[in-house]
Amino acid sequence: FLGAGSLFLANDFAKTILSDINGHLINSFERIKESPEEIHSKLNVHRKKLSEEYYYKVRSQFNKNPDLFDFNQAARFIFLVHTSFNGIYRVNKQGQYNVPVGKLNPALPSLDHLRQVSKKLQAAELMNCFYDEIDVMVEKNDFIYLDPPYPALNETSFFQHYTIDRFSDSEQKNLLTFVEKLDKLKAKILISNADTKLIRGLFRDFKIVKLETTRFVSCKSARLKVNELLIRNY
Repeated sequence: FLGAGSLFLANDFAKTILSDINGHLINSFERIKESPEEIHSKLNVHRKKLSEEYYYKVRSQFNKNPDLFDFNQAARFIFLVHTSFNGIYRVNKQGQYNVPVGKLNPALPSLDHLRQVSKKLQAAELMNCFYDEIDVMVEKNDFIYLDPPYPALNETSFFQHYTIDRFSDSEQKNLLTFVEKLDKLKAKILISNADTKLIRGLFRDFKIVKLETTRFVSCKSARLKVNELLIRNY
């Protein structure tokens, strides 16, 4: 569940494995790692052409190339996420990115920022895989951070729509089983998740800390204060 990789980027880990089931996300990190200059150049092209019509043109190009993982597709991915409504990455049941345009003056990453991210990534291994495939690499005292799609807070929240297969309540239960397996391996585990009855019940045997944060929890533009949980075994 790499997502934006915020925890990784904010720390200096000696050795890191980053994984996510979203191949286009992993491709974007791979291409930034390889050449931040190339990504920046392609983002500048998008920036100069930006309009509502152009956004939908790029979105169409992105959706027509679901199995393409190169610099062009990585730049499209980054451009769309930064320009979309509420910065959401969401796909429909056909796996197509379907978020409408949101920002016509997006804060696309600078070359300096991309270079800093690239430098951090040099010592990291990137993998496009499902979360439960990493257990064969886990050793005692490894630190594992898991940031799964959150259970829906209401009928219009989009926290589960990152891939074709929605992360259902049964998947949250499967995640618990996986975490219990990692716990037996004596790994240090940190999980972020929504503050819901389901999650509190599943992880009741772990240490839980409640945090307040601000989120877009629906298709509306209003931000709301919501509670989230940090769950750990150490």
